[in-house]
Amino acid sequence: MKTIGLTGGIGTGKTTVSEYLKEKGCVIIDADKISKEMTEKGSPALEEIKKSFGGKYISKEGTLERKLLGDLVFNDPEALEKLHAIITKKVEEKIDLILKQLKKQAIDDIVVIDAPLLFECGMESVADENWLITADMQVRIDRVKKRDGLSEKQILDRINNQMSEDEKRGKSRCIIDNSGTVEDLYRHIDKIIERIRDEF
Repeated sequence: MKTIGLTGGIGTGKTTVSEYLKEKGCVIIDADKISKEMTEKGSPALEEIKKSFGGKYISKEGTLERKLLGDLVFNDPEALEKLHAIITKKVEEKIDLILKQLKKQAIDDIVVIDAPLLFECGMESVADENWLITADMQVRIDRVKKRDGLSEKQILDRINNQMSEDEKRGKSRCIIDNSGTVEDLYRHIDKIIERIRDEF
């Protein structure tokens, strides 16, 4: 079993890469999905968020106001760090449990930890190697505008509030540029998968 840490900033196309890796037979561990499960209605993490950030971030139905909290933490590094402290440890514990279960099942293939904040949360050491998805800045901005309806300023605020791409590059074995066509992206990924499977 080979474990890959997959990350990339907003608008780089990390989800596209993750979905393609799944099609190619890789096992995907979705850190974002786990994080959302950890903050579901009635969860201990949700109560911690309420205590740390205030009741306005919890809806009348008792669920997390994700967009509202996102607007806060992506414009306030201290708030983002506080949120990481609440959620990251719980997510790491869940990922560790899943990896142990996969090892018991003797999975003989590639396991991908899909985590947008892989490096920011210090999860890169869990993987055998880390991949960074990148794209030209204007390409990223255009994608997010179309997908989420955010303004250019909102997008840049979110990008600038994360670890710099240069720092991420220094921690990554593979840099996958997703500025071009989907076909170019898939060809690049196919070569990397072939290299890893040849190492088994």
